[in-house]
Amino acid sequence: MKNKKILIIIIVVLVILAIIGGILGYIKIWKPYNEAVKNYDAVVAVINEKNKELDENIEKVEQLIDSNEKVIDESVIEKAKDVTKRAGADKLVVNEMPKKTDEIIKRTEELSTPPDYTDILKELNDTYIAYDTSIKQYKQLTNPSEEFVLQRLKTVDEIVDARAVTEDNDPNGNLNKEGGYTSTVYFESKNVDQNEAYGTDLIDKGTDAGGSIEVYANEEDAKKRETYLAAFDGGIFASGSHKVVGTVLIRTSNLLGASQQKALEEKIITALSNLE
Repeated sequence: MKNKKILIIIIVVLVILAIIGGILGYIKIWKPYNEAVKNYDAVVAVINEKNKELDENIEKVEQLIDSNEKVIDESVIEKAKDVTKRAGADKLVVNEMPKKTDEIIKRTEELSTPPDYTDILKELNDTYIAYDTSIKQYKQLTNPSEEFVLQRLKTVDEIVDARAVTEDNDPNGNLNKEGGYTSTVYFESKNVDQNEAYGTDLIDKGTDAGGSIEVYANEEDAKKRETYLAAFDGGIFASGSHKVVGTVLIRTSNLLGASQQKALEEKIITALSNLE
């Protein structure tokens, strides 16, 4: 009986010692570890939230790139690829949490200042807007209507008058023919001496009066026409400047100086591509 009591006392003492040991172990080991993990998780949560915002903005731009939609300004494509690449490189990647308490604490301190993505987020947003706008501008300049071209040309201060050709008075005879233009509008520039432009009226004078807008069903036909005109550049049959934007061929008079041609061309591109 005495031995049984001693055994019970020993067991109780061992249990008490185990409890005390567990409490001390918790205080000295597990409590600091749990607090370290809690602080680490809080810091990482902030980083993950910022990374999520960055990833979403990168994905928005990448979706435009992957859409392969045509754009008016092709430089936006390279810009988009560059900014998404840099944004990905700037992203703070959090690796697996360390095992030891002191290492967790050290890593938490290193991550305590969250990444500042303000500048790159703005650049991503600006790039997205520019890319999206360029897509919409290309669509606007894909076989636009005759009425649209006439209206936009009349917003250019340098242009005095603009007239669309018909099948009856089309000097080239290509209106609505396969591979030809779907519409052509001739315009008069106040910087051209109309006495030097041969013809009795604006359509008769043609591109010499100021220039013209030739609209095609597709970009391929527009570029074929531009290639044809380019063959005469610098010769006696040169007909002025020419540039394809979307499926539109913008031409300016050979009676204008080079700088005048360029300035007028830019004004017309702005007028035609302006999104309202």
